[in-house]
Amino acid sequence: MDIIKASGDKEAFSRDKLCRSLKRAGAPADVVEKVCGLVEKEIQPNTSTEQIAKKTEAYLQKENFLVAAKYRLKKAIMELGPAGFYFEEYVAAILREYGYKTVVGRMMKGKCLSHEIDIFAEKENIHYIVELKYHNKRGLKTDVQVAMYTYARFLDIASVHRKYEQKKHQAWVMTNTKFTTSAIRYANCMGMKMTGWRYPAAANLERLIVKKALYPVTVLPSAGRSIKERFAKEQLMFVRDLLKYSSYDLAKRFNLRSKTASKLLMEAYDLV
Repeated sequence: MDIIKASGDKEAFSRDKLCRSLKRAGAPADVVEKVCGLVEKEIQPNTSTEQIAKKTEAYLQKENFLVAAKYRLKKAIMELGPAGFYFEEYVAAILREYGYKTVVGRMMKGKCLSHEIDIFAEKENIHYIVELKYHNKRGLKTDVQVAMYTYARFLDIASVHRKYEQKKHQAWVMTNTKFTTSAIRYANCMGMKMTGWRYPAAANLERLIVKKALYPVTVLPSAGRSIKERFAKEQLMFVRDLLKYSSYDLAKRFNLRSKTASKLLMEAYDLV
């Protein structure tokens, strides 16, 4: 039976592939089998992968809230903002949790041009010129052009700053999607850091988030679009940031119904 990928291409439905995605999210074996079986029964020819993901998430929600949150993490990051501005703030906040000093949107002078850097990060005597590539649609990958563009800007900046800073400098590309093989090959050749979805294996974006429970507020099922926008405007990035509020204070602070505020807090406690 053929299904429709996010790219628009058709491929044969694979139960094994669906089950593997649940295992990666940490679902126990019995939950994997149950959810895979339920979803498989509902799939019709030309069902989209997005529809399959929604069905899977709905069943997971009933079985295990934490696993459901991990499963929809990639989608939740894509919901941070239409233009990627909130993604910059979110990634900077993640880096700070791992001991980096960060500045978002810093202007840096190069030999030929001045450049606005998405994130300027510093840790252990190394300055990182971080380029972010944000996608809010499934099926897109970050390609080699992004890596080459980032490295060219890095060289222009580093050629100036190396003259008067006793620091090491490194280019870094971070994205909420996967990298193409050529992008990874080029970055490795040039000595660039790369952090994306499932890359590198030991410190990819998903692992950085899950390890310290740095889930974005967009992962909460009860956070509708208007609520997400209110949280974003106040730069409330992490689910755990909700826990400093009582139900009453959360409702008052963000103009929420008391029932909604209570539900958001319940979900936040379950997750964090």
